[in-house]
Amino acid sequence: MNLLYFSIHLHFWTGTLFLLFFNSVSLAGVEKNESNSSGLTDLQLAKRDAEDFEKLAALIKPSIVVVEGVDRIGREGGRGTGFVVSSNGIIATNFHVIGEHREFKIRFADGKTYTPTAILGIDRENDLAIFKIDAENLPVLQLGDSDKISPGQSVFAIGNPLGYSHSVSRGVIAAVRELEQGDGRPLVQVAIPIEPGSSGSPTLDLDGRVVSILAIKSGGAMGFGVPVNKLKSLLNKQIPVPIKKWFTIGTLDNTEWSSVMAGSWKQRAGTIIASGLGSGFGGRMLCLSAKDTIAVPYELEVEVRLDDESGAAGLVFHADGQNKHYGFYPTNKSLRLTCFEGQSVYSWNILNTVTSQMYRPGQWNSLRVKLKEKGKIMCFLNDQLVIEITDSSLQNGKVGLCKFRSPTAEFRNFKQAKSFPTSLISPQARRKIKNITKNLTELEPLSEQDLEQLVTMGSSVPQALKDQALILEKKSSNLNQLAQKIKDILLVEELTQSLAHEDENSVDLLRSALLIARLENQNFDLNTYLDKAERLAKNIASHFPEKATGEEKLKILVHQLFVEMGYHGSTLDYSHPSNSYINEVMDDKEGLPITLSVLFIELANRLELPVSGLGLPGHFIAMYRDESKNKSREILVDPFGGKIVSRKEASQITGLRLSEKDFQPSSKKDIITRMLRNLIQSASTNGDASTRLLYINAILGIDPKDSYTRAIRAMLHYGEGRYLEAMKDIDQLISENPDSPEMAPLVEIKNRLLKKQTK
Repeated sequence: MNLLYFSIHLHFWTGTLFLLFFNSVSLAGVEKNESNSSGLTDLQLAKRDAEDFEKLAALIKPSIVVVEGVDRIGREGGRGTGFVVSSNGIIATNFHVIGEHREFKIRFADGKTYTPTAILGIDRENDLAIFKIDAENLPVLQLGDSDKISPGQSVFAIGNPLGYSHSVSRGVIAAVRELEQGDGRPLVQVAIPIEPGSSGSPTLDLDGRVVSILAIKSGGAMGFGVPVNKLKSLLNKQIPVPIKKWFTIGTLDNTEWSSVMAGSWKQRAGTIIASGLGSGFGGRMLCLSAKDTIAVPYELEVEVRLDDESGAAGLVFHADGQNKHYGFYPTNKSLRLTCFEGQSVYSWNILNTVTSQMYRPGQWNSLRVKLKEKGKIMCFLNDQLVIEITDSSLQNGKVGLCKFRSPTAEFRNFKQAKSFPTSLISPQARRKIKNITKNLTELEPLSEQDLEQLVTMGSSVPQALKDQALILEKKSSNLNQLAQKIKDILLVEELTQSLAHEDENSVDLLRSALLIARLENQNFDLNTYLDKAERLAKNIASHFPEKATGEEKLKILVHQLFVEMGYHGSTLDYSHPSNSYINEVMDDKEGLPITLSVLFIELANRLELPVSGLGLPGHFIAMYRDESKNKSREILVDPFGGKIVSRKEASQITGLRLSEKDFQPSSKKDIITRMLRNLIQSASTNGDASTRLLYINAILGIDPKDSYTRAIRAMLHYGEGRYLEAMKDIDQLISENPDSPEMAPLVEIKNRLLKKQTK
């Protein structure tokens, strides 16, 4: 290896040629000085070669960037590499490094960081991406010709393996071959160490020209890179996408919210997350509701949780959209009502600050404001009145959320109305519930006489009280488990009832899909997403020509939803549970074939387009079928790919030869059941038995005659030691098919359970 290396570098260039290289002058035709090396020993050649290589690596390093992204739920994600291909801020990397519509930033070796301003091109097939940052006069890497590389050629790479930024690795090209024979996609096989973070690293020849982009680790010090000529092709067919349009994961819906005073506001799964510092004094930042404000009197409410009690976050009302507004929020474990009448600290008027034992640090707290006539303001914390004041400094304006200082804050269940009910639970219902569960809880006040008596009993009392506290904690745990069990049962019943219509046209498929999401994610407002679907449909309809045909409307729907709005299939996080929850799909604009199809179907139906679902084997699509005017017109739409497809293309997607039977519409009940089965599979993969059981219960609520699912539930109960529940399912299965030979294993299990009961 060393002899080969020395031989290749007998005529390595001088330091002057390095500078020419970085002024975009190719070294390919430069005459090399052979006379200088004729009298050098191997050791001297090796030393000079090492020095030259070190200079080359140092000159290339400023063109390499670290790419840092986030995952599906906005947490710190993966890290990869990119490199500058144009001095005006164009950077290349692998597509999987930046992620599908994820946020990411880049960092140069000198520490400067940038957020991209546009995605210039994506090549999913070859795993390439190019994007733009707002920078000029950047050092550029020259692109070589991957058609001219050969096995044994020395190369090196600079990247960020395992998070070690700007690491240099040397190796050789092992081969140029297809990863899968016959796939028509030759890759450059390189003998270079590749680790997480190496993806997107340029592989360079010893003239400093990029010949491939590292993409795949293949074990040991071996991997594959995308030929650089593929990158050249992408650079020649750029289709810029503004970054605001590209970033869809967690972005605020501008039909619901507008942010003021900078800061970062994210929206996911019914929760809004505020982070960073706003541009207002004290780091103030606002997020105002886009809905029409209700005239006084009215109420508004939200639940808020602070990441750190040194922060402050809560409700805003009578906001002018700039600097004037009231704010009610927890701060340093106190509750504060403030009037802001301008942008400076001198226009900040603290109306009242109080403390309350009702405040729960680090937990969700409910804030409510009642606005009455003549400037009366009533502020509540967890249903307790904490501030009551009259102030008419500001008369009207928008409502929304606010955050101050650095700590992150979370908000959920924001709502406004003329009035809210004080409690959904009547005193009579509370008494009845308490009577039913009296064996689980005892709450009686302690008198002074009782306290004195305990003191006189001596030093054994504290331990006895701690023992009693453990018993009460157990009772509290039992009550919480009972509350969750009943809540789950009620949610399953609500889902079941949503599908219990003889006329399928009466079933709101989107609402049923949202009820599935509620089974696991119970803290979002379902009506918010139904309203969002109406707004989406209305927005899309505004693009319809006056006399558009159904087919024209359908094509506009496809273009608006998948191109303009950016809804897309999840190619990098396919198995993430968020893809199966339709509320998170609507928030993130990313999902599975079936969830994207459900959204597409429901929007189409709101636009009076006859679209139904097709449950193909292993894939779900939508079908438009117009049978009016004595003719039938069929159009297939693959929402996961965001495009119209033919039957032949649908067969190619599934990898199967599809028959006419496969193109029969799925019932809405079948669609919901298929979604639940996806979630059962996901829960099984993650080892989450309780969640798996919840989805199984939902399927049996929808179809009690589903023997297969009932048998699965019986086995799950049996495996978890819930023998009574297992026996109920087994008895029902046997009673439905008493003479079936398939019942033999269940009969045996039943006999085992009976023996356990007799012992």
